[in-house]
Amino acid sequence: MKKISILIWDRHTRLFHWLLVLAFSFSMTTGLLGDIDLMDWHMISGYSILGLLVFRCLTGLFGKDYGQFSRFPLSPKSVFSYLKGQNDFPGHNPLGSWMVVVMLAGLLVQALSGLMTTDDIFVEGPWVLWVSEEWVSWAGEVHGVMFRVLIALVVLHLLAILFYQVVKQQRLVVAMITGNKLREREDEAATNLSIGRLLLLAVVAATATWLLIGM
Repeated sequence: MKKISILIWDRHTRLFHWLLVLAFSFSMTTGLLGDIDLMDWHMISGYSILGLLVFRCLTGLFGKDYGQFSRFPLSPKSVFSYLKGQNDFPGHNPLGSWMVVVMLAGLLVQALSGLMTTDDIFVEGPWVLWVSEEWVSWAGEVHGVMFRVLIALVVLHLLAILFYQVVKQQRLVVAMITGNKLREREDEAATNLSIGRLLLLAVVAATATWLLIGM
């Protein structure tokens, strides 16, 4: 049967994905090196990740592609059907959908905890002055633990991509670049947000992030 190429991921979903890859990689590198001269860049990358997450939440609510949260098959019934062999999901399958939710939540916890961390010498998050010492101590511990959790999630994500590429012959990386996937049936194609609406969501996300950082 001839497969049909349809739009699955709008440009905002693809833009978010690849910018997040860059921001997280940079944040991980500067954090692991531990060089005090890189801490300002580490914090900037953290702010960038927070802004991207706010943007992703907005597009998850107002976008029109398969990255829209309402299109995620998260119900237990969907998960059980997938585990029993159903594999007909244009966008994320149930396990992939839950992975997205968990990774977004983990990144949000990591970014917010970073706003409350300090080394008591050179580096101080913008929320340190507004929370108690107990919160600062707790945030520092969470920031360290969640970093390891996120690394594990990234490794699991990469292994899943490799599995789908090799075993199921699904080119997920290509789909996240072009936005299109090959389907055996003509599913409902995603709709691109207009440039104007996309810029509006980006401005709202940037403003909200600026307010969060400066509160």
